[in-house]
Amino acid sequence: MEVTTYYINNIPLHVRWLPSGCISIWHPYNLEVADIIYSICLGKGYWNTKYNNWLVFPGFANGVINKIKECGVHHDH
Repeated sequence: MEVTTYYINNIPLHVRWLPSGCISIWHPYNLEVADIIYSICLGKGYWNTKYNNWLVFPGFANGVINKIKECGVHHDH
Protein backbone atom coordinates (compact mmCIF):
# COMPACT_ATOMS: atom_id res chain seq x y z
CA MET A 1 0.00 0.00 0.00
CA GLU A 2 1.31 3.38 -1.00
CA VAL A 3 2.10 5.87 1.72
CA THR A 4 1.78 9.62 1.18
CA THR A 5 3.70 11.87 3.53
CA TYR A 6 2.52 15.30 4.64
CA TYR A 7 4.38 17.64 6.97
CA ILE A 8 2.93 19.84 9.68
CA ASN A 9 5.55 21.96 11.45
CA ASN A 10 8.25 19.76 9.90
CA ILE A 11 6.71 16.63 11.50
CA PRO A 12 5.88 13.88 8.99
CA LEU A 13 2.40 12.38 8.81
CA HIS A 14 2.17 9.12 6.90
CA VAL A 15 -1.24 8.58 5.29
CA ARG A 16 -2.08 5.20 3.82
CA TRP A 17 -5.24 4.02 2.05
CA LEU A 18 -6.41 0.65 3.34
CA PRO A 19 -8.34 -1.97 1.34
CA SER A 20 -11.42 -1.17 3.44
CA GLY A 21 -11.48 2.40 2.09
CA CYS A 22 -10.32 3.78 5.43
CA ILE A 23 -7.11 5.74 5.76
CA SER A 24 -4.53 5.34 8.48
CA ILE A 25 -2.66 8.38 9.76
CA TRP A 26 0.55 7.96 11.73
CA HIS A 27 3.02 10.55 12.97
CA PRO A 28 5.87 10.49 15.48
CA TYR A 29 5.13 11.73 18.96
CA ASN A 30 4.57 15.48 18.93
CA LEU A 31 1.91 17.12 21.11
CA GLU A 32 1.24 20.06 18.81
CA VAL A 33 0.71 17.86 15.75
CA ALA A 34 -1.26 15.34 17.82
CA ASP A 35 -3.67 18.10 18.86
CA ILE A 36 -4.12 19.21 15.24
CA ILE A 37 -4.74 15.68 13.98
CA TYR A 38 -7.05 14.92 16.91
CA SER A 39 -9.21 17.93 16.05
CA ILE A 40 -9.32 16.91 12.37
CA CYS A 41 -10.09 13.21 12.98
CA LEU A 42 -12.42 13.39 16.00
CA GLY A 43 -15.82 11.98 15.07
CA LYS A 44 -14.54 10.77 11.70
CA GLY A 45 -12.65 7.69 12.84
CA TYR A 46 -10.91 6.32 15.90
CA TRP A 47 -7.51 6.06 17.55
CA ASN A 48 -6.03 2.58 17.04
CA THR A 49 -4.00 1.86 20.18
CA LYS A 50 -2.42 -1.26 18.67
CA TYR A 51 -0.62 0.74 15.96
CA ASN A 52 -0.71 4.22 17.55
CA ASN A 53 -2.47 5.70 14.54
CA TRP A 54 -5.80 7.14 13.52
CA LEU A 55 -8.16 5.14 11.33
CA VAL A 56 -10.53 7.40 9.43
CA PHE A 57 -13.76 6.00 7.98
CA PRO A 58 -14.15 5.94 4.17
CA GLY A 59 -16.82 8.65 4.01
CA PHE A 60 -14.53 11.12 5.76
CA ALA A 61 -11.13 10.14 4.31
CA ASN A 62 -10.92 12.70 1.49
CA GLY A 63 -12.13 15.53 3.72
CA VAL A 64 -9.56 14.65 6.39
CA ILE A 65 -6.78 14.57 3.78
CA ASN A 66 -7.88 18.00 2.53
CA LYS A 67 -7.75 19.39 6.08
CA ILE A 68 -4.25 17.93 6.54
CA LYS A 69 -3.17 19.57 3.27
CA GLU A 70 -4.47 22.93 4.54
CA CYS A 71 -2.31 22.58 7.67
CA GLY A 72 0.97 21.57 6.06
CA VAL A 73 3.05 20.50 3.12
CA HIS A 74 2.54 17.42 0.92
CA HIS A 75 5.24 15.11 -0.41
CA ASP A 76 4.68 11.77 -2.15
CA HIS A 77 7.08 8.94 -1.27
